[in-house]
Amino acid sequence: MSNLLGIDFGERYIGLAIKKENLTVPYAHKVIDKTKSNLLKELKKTIDEESITKIIIGNPIGLNNNESRMSKLVDEFIKSDLSTNFNIPIIKIDERFTSKILSKNKSKRNDDLSAVKILETFDEYE
Repeated sequence: MSNLLGIDFGERYIGLAIKKENLTVPYAHKVIDKTKSNLLKELKKTIDEESITKIIIGNPIGLNNNESRMSKLVDEFIKSDLSTNFNIPIIKIDERFTSKILSKNKSKRNDDLSAVKILETFDEYE
């Protein structure tokens, strides 16, 4: 078992959720606005403070199972930021429906809840 960081990647907002090895369910951690915060600094702080041992990031593949514009951005983020700055395993997981499930209230950011769904989906496959 390990401490997991779930990431719901967006062009502006990044949702984070955490699943601790001693807890049975993941929980929403925070939403980072990339225009107002240093994303890598926020990630490093979270990874260090929460003793994260594995990153689970949503892979927004298209409904027809093809790579999408966003999935290319996720791949670029993993390659240029995550894998070069953090020496822990990074796992992509299908997130096609996680954001849509939670998008009823358009005025509130729910990216952290989408990250919780990503961790719940990962738990089902592990």
